[in-house]
Amino acid sequence: MNKRLLSVWALALSLTFAGVTVCAQDQTTPSDAAPDVTPNANQIVIPEGTEFKLQLHSTINSKTTRPGDRVLTTLLDPVSVEDEDVLPKGVRVDGHVGEVKAAARRGKGGYLTIVFDTVEMPNGEKVAILGSLTEVFSASNGGSETVGPEGDLKGGGPSRTKQAAIIIAPAAAGAMGGIGPGIAAGAAGVAAAYLLPHGKQASLSAGSLIGMRLDRDVTITPPQTVAK
Repeated sequence: MNKRLLSVWALALSLTFAGVTVCAQDQTTPSDAAPDVTPNANQIVIPEGTEFKLQLHSTINSKTTRPGDRVLTTLLDPVSVEDEDVLPKGVRVDGHVGEVKAAARRGKGGYLTIVFDTVEMPNGEKVAILGSLTEVFSASNGGSETVGPEGDLKGGGPSRTKQAAIIIAPAAAGAMGGIGPGIAAGAAGVAAAYLLPHGKQASLSAGSLIGMRLDRDVTITPPQTVAK
């Protein structure tokens, strides 16, 4: 009889503890629940590689511009994602000058880089971006600046006329009669030193039209349009 009673009590106790465990599992606190990760339906990602066409409002020059100088532009054409305009024409797209090197002798042109870092939305919100210069559509100063593969703006070398003068002058000095070869060589060196021109500075005037490429994705919240 005692063995039967002990068995009944043991079974009752096990059922009681099981019930308590189930209730504890059902009564989870809000902090234990999975976080709400529902994305904002209004946010849109502009993917890396998207091209922007911009109008420059700053004048930059590899001789006078310094690293860190601000570069101001506005968007000329709307930016679309999946056939939807997400950035309207006219928004500010600004940046700063990165590396700068002035033109030097022996025909070395100057160069500089631009790092685009901010888009200002129509509501005034500023969104951080990372973009680089891709091309110059038209230079307001009439120059023919080129953009290298790393997004650096490059100034050209000396003209062909100047290049010819560099070659001809030392040869003419070396052909001088009545002087020793050492003096002639010295004269040639002096002539070359005076005639070696600087390359052209890398420069763009305000009003120039340039291209920019996003170097990483950027998430924005487009302005809401009001139905009329």
